[in-house]
Amino acid sequence: MRWTVTLLAMAVLAGCGSAGSAPDTSSTLGAAPSGTPAAPNSSVEAPAAVTAGAAAPPVMPSTAANNTTPASSSAPASQPSAPASATTPASSTPPATPAPAQSPAANGGEKKLAMDECDLHTKFAGDEYCIKPPPPDKGFQVHIGPRDYENPGAEYIVQPGEENVVTMTDTSDNTTDVKYYYRQYRMRPGSHHLILSANGRRVGGTQNLAKDNPDFGEIPPENQDVGMSLPAKTPISFNMHYYNFTDKPIIREVWVNFWYKDAAEVKQVANEIFSMTSVTPAVAHSHVVVGASCPVAGDGRVLTIYGHRHLSTPRFSAWRTRSGKKELILEDYDPEHPTVLELNSLTQNKPANPAMKVAGGWSGVLDLKAGDTLDFECEIINNTNKNFRGANEAQDDEMCILVGDSVGSAVPAFCSAMQPRRLD
Repeated sequence: MRWTVTLLAMAVLAGCGSAGSAPDTSSTLGAAPSGTPAAPNSSVEAPAAVTAGAAAPPVMPSTAANNTTPASSSAPASQPSAPASATTPASSTPPATPAPAQSPAANGGEKKLAMDECDLHTKFAGDEYCIKPPPPDKGFQVHIGPRDYENPGAEYIVQPGEENVVTMTDTSDNTTDVKYYYRQYRMRPGSHHLILSANGRRVGGTQNLAKDNPDFGEIPPENQDVGMSLPAKTPISFNMHYYNFTDKPIIREVWVNFWYKDAAEVKQVANEIFSMTSVTPAVAHSHVVVGASCPVAGDGRVLTIYGHRHLSTPRFSAWRTRSGKKELILEDYDPEHPTVLELNSLTQNKPANPAMKVAGGWSGVLDLKAGDTLDFECEIINNTNKNFRGANEAQDDEMCILVGDSVGSAVPAFCSAMQPRRLD
């Protein structure tokens, strides 16, 4: 079996991103922002295990089909309790998205994500993240993971101290072209980002082990006509950044459910927000703030937003600036599994609490107008002996990326870098 490993990639991160049909970034990622060295588009064909920290320049993998390799993604045949297959056959005429699979719990109506649906009992952490696929006429599941948990194959194992970025593929089971919006993401522990791409375009992604887009499958009235397209039998690329800071092997495994949407309902297409800035001012043993200002093109609104970074960035903040007025959208303090804000008429977000380091931000619909800017910054504390350069090293390098999706408006991938501020 062949598979592709990309070590310490700089902008693989299309990553960690929000779900949504987005502009093809495979070409724009080749141009680096000011202060960030451009890197070749390359990957390394690797043996079963690649040790973290191996010397390698920053690289930016393409999302093109020739940079991914099909992976064995069916669920384990030797485990009757595991999902029966990587994907579930779809009907030729998929109906609209059904009511959410999750429902409020009896005790006070608390909403809970679907979890632990497969009755897995393996020797690896994270069995509880496995979820069942949608009914065949409602959607399908794509899955990366071993066929046999007792003999999983080295490509699925992340050894203690190992860190890498691996790209594998699975093929969607829709037999006709479809529309979708609601997606469910589940990943075993050790995952830092997941980027889903198809035909050179992002079709989803997350940095959280369990995340739905939108939350709990609840689509607000203003987004009822939002959807994205997926051709029949599409190879979907899984770009996965995994690290293992434990003393036991962990397993690389991901489940993603796509729920169909009635094509007649879809009038608006989501655009990716994925804007990055240079982290090179964060030299060894420094405390700095870096950021960027992104001009908004077109009138629309933000659907979701979060900040992708690594473990040396304790704070990420973002604002909408209009006619000189700067309004906080998001402030977050968890670099490993960042807070993702849904910005719509159904979701009530709490304000951020800097004193308590509690994430929060804008609540309700966030409109955008041509001429606005989305501004963001990362507070980076570099306690290492290295100058940060933007590599995929969770403990020993950094990134600063605004991620989300919008309708009607577009935000560039590379924005005007702000003057860095030293705090030490």
